[in-house]
Amino acid sequence: MTRARRRSWLVAGAAALVVVLVGGRWLALEIAERAWAASVPGGEVYVVGHDVARLVSGLILLLTIGWGTGNVFLVYRAIGSVQLPRRLGDLEIVEAVPQRVLLGGTLTTGLVFGFLLALGTGDWWMAARLASHAPRFGVADPLLQRDLGFYVGQLPWLERMQGLFLRASVTGTILVALLYLGMGSLRFRRWLPQTSAHARGHLGLLLAATALALAWGAVLDPAETVAGLHGALDQGTLEVRLPGAAFVTALATVATIISLVWAVRDRPALLVASWSALLGAVAIVFLVVPAVWHGAAPDTDATFVAERTRLERLAYGTESLADGAPPAWPTAEAAVLALPLWDAGRVGAATARRAPQLLGPHSQVAGIGLSVHGHDGSRASWLVAQMPDLEALAHVQPAPQWTDLHRGSWAHAGRPVVAVEADSGLRFASLATRDSAAWFGPGFREFAVVAADSWPALRASGIALAGSWRRTALAWALQSPELTRKETDGLLVLWRRDVVERLQRLAPFAKFDVPAPLVADGTLWWVAYGYLESEAFPLVRRLEWQGRPLRYLRAGLVGAVSAASGGTRLYLTPGADSLAATWARVLDPLVQPSESLPAALRSQLPYPRQAFRIAAALVTPARTDSAAWLPRPRDPFEVVAPVTEAGAETRVWTAQGFETGTPREVTALVAATIGPQGPELFAWRPSPTVRLPGVLVGSPQPPTAPGVLRLWNVGGLLFSAQALFNEPVSGGPPAGIDAVFLTWSDRRGQGATPWAALRDLLAAGRGEHLAADTSLAARWQEARRLAAQADAALAAGDLEAFGRYYRQLTQLLDLSRRTLAPASGPR
Repeated sequence: MTRARRRSWLVAGAAALVVVLVGGRWLALEIAERAWAASVPGGEVYVVGHDVARLVSGLILLLTIGWGTGNVFLVYRAIGSVQLPRRLGDLEIVEAVPQRVLLGGTLTTGLVFGFLLALGTGDWWMAARLASHAPRFGVADPLLQRDLGFYVGQLPWLERMQGLFLRASVTGTILVALLYLGMGSLRFRRWLPQTSAHARGHLGLLLAATALALAWGAVLDPAETVAGLHGALDQGTLEVRLPGAAFVTALATVATIISLVWAVRDRPALLVASWSALLGAVAIVFLVVPAVWHGAAPDTDATFVAERTRLERLAYGTESLADGAPPAWPTAEAAVLALPLWDAGRVGAATARRAPQLLGPHSQVAGIGLSVHGHDGSRASWLVAQMPDLEALAHVQPAPQWTDLHRGSWAHAGRPVVAVEADSGLRFASLATRDSAAWFGPGFREFAVVAADSWPALRASGIALAGSWRRTALAWALQSPELTRKETDGLLVLWRRDVVERLQRLAPFAKFDVPAPLVADGTLWWVAYGYLESEAFPLVRRLEWQGRPLRYLRAGLVGAVSAASGGTRLYLTPGADSLAATWARVLDPLVQPSESLPAALRSQLPYPRQAFRIAAALVTPARTDSAAWLPRPRDPFEVVAPVTEAGAETRVWTAQGFETGTPREVTALVAATIGPQGPELFAWRPSPTVRLPGVLVGSPQPPTAPGVLRLWNVGGLLFSAQALFNEPVSGGPPAGIDAVFLTWSDRRGQGATPWAALRDLLAAGRGEHLAADTSLAARWQEARRLAAQADAALAAGDLEAFGRYYRQLTQLLDLSRRTLAPASGPR
């Protein structure tokens, strides 16, 4: 066998190996994806979406490669021959490049060019699919009179296609012009292009395509401007950019026609004149004017402000915002019984400290949620769910075997635990659910293998290991050759067990939040909201979310995953808008209407976290002086409160207080929940205003740390509750509650337990709080505590808190003009 033949066989073998590896991997993933889709209700819709994604991506890649290869090939056709110099000893000879090599280089260049153009288009299929089923809100913007559905449904797809067209035409023109310059087919004389007939025809078509892309962009520019894609609206934008876009469109149309004429007949002066006018107009209208003439924002126009407020409520899901008080607890006793003093972080730390007794042998805390229903009439309770402690695998010696990791105790977790708030700590108890193990949830990153006879509830969500093709495909996709063993025949594979990953696969157009655990009808569920977002929405002010600028963000979907069976459901959120409803129609029956939500789940749905933060920001006026609203506490908190006044049904509410003025007074309480009829959002301005005590500060000795301040409406007055925890300075789990502080309007009370603080609150008069126990030992202990807190406040630089503690200490020491110790008598 000759060397050339042997080299050909090696190249062919390497190519065949690449095809087998890449093609085999692709085929294995396809088989695995379709098997997984069959384990999800409505999974056939997922398969259709998967096929649409490949179709759109393939068409875009085919178009870009065809564009790049075609343009380079036209240049290749104009080349007679290419000669390269080469030295042979002392001689320099010139050799012609073989046509096959030249053609191969041409095709390779075109392929690379096409691939580079197609980069970043992998997720465009979602915009294409939404544009083909454009939503309709039935509300038009006040400037262009377009339906809002155009901005969130069709404009993103049109903008992307126009941008791709413009990039392809501009880069193609530059590349081809450089190649013709190198060949000598293009040169400039007195700023006018001089070309061969072939080069002129080619460049004329490319210039016409570029002008057409600019015309398309000018047609879309008014909608993009109103939607905020080019910055905030100002007077310069309204007076120059919007009408100037029509002028640019006309010039681009003229440039397109003249470019086509130049491709046929050599009229370079006319070409340069038309393109000079077009580029000058583009620079003035789209670059110079927005940068120089900002003008005044139309915020002073009352009509504009009213329209913007209305559209912002639609864009951010705050249509239900009402000025008024949320449903009140009738008495302070009911509020103390319902309002939690602990928070999820401290409950998790306390649970982790007792993990060997409360959790499984290889488990850790997966999620914590405030429970709607109290247990045995006690105070607030927290639901603690478990997950496998996979981080501990790196420290386990010897390392667990494959069977232990995927079939043993590392593959599942135990029942959830309930933590009930007691007077000074937490009482833990195992929650009796229908199933003894959890197989799905946050942190379940590894696949599991189970026997259907042992876990019949997993039959529907498991992938049967039946048939050599499926087993081989799953083994290749999961990178686990153990799945091909004979002993795994007939078992079930549980794949994609993490809640967010599972929901994100089914609805990739949404961004799912951290899931929350709920127990409904004796079953543990993980519930997560899916947010729909868009950079375009008319008149709406921009916000930053996860590092991206947005003008539309709503919780459109809610996903529910059963921890025991893996049953996965997607529903429209109560109060979903037209965009979410459009996606539900596209993905029917994968996404169900909100009316299909089980009542036991719907009654416990928390309010979407990100949606509440946005609602609170919209309520807050934009001020930077002393009248600015400052959050108190810093982050939103959750409470359990009734749905209606004097109603027995309770829900989990998310709330946030705000202070303003000097001295600081509570000016508003924003509260939200998912009620029986949909989202409920209140902005309550207590009257009269209430001045809360200063920020609670812990102390290093004895080590204490403040808990979360919670505010609520009790009998029409503002009520607050906050605990001071016995917590190590290093941040370890709290040992319990050191003191509880309550306020009700201008009444204040404190005590070692919530009930002691309540008695002190009800017994105290209005005004500054004084210690109820005036014995020498009690006053000495109180003085030590106030001195330690004052010292900690001074060290933290909080002079307001230091002054408050100092005044309380002075009042305590001067109480009834008595001293802490009797004066010594004469000797």
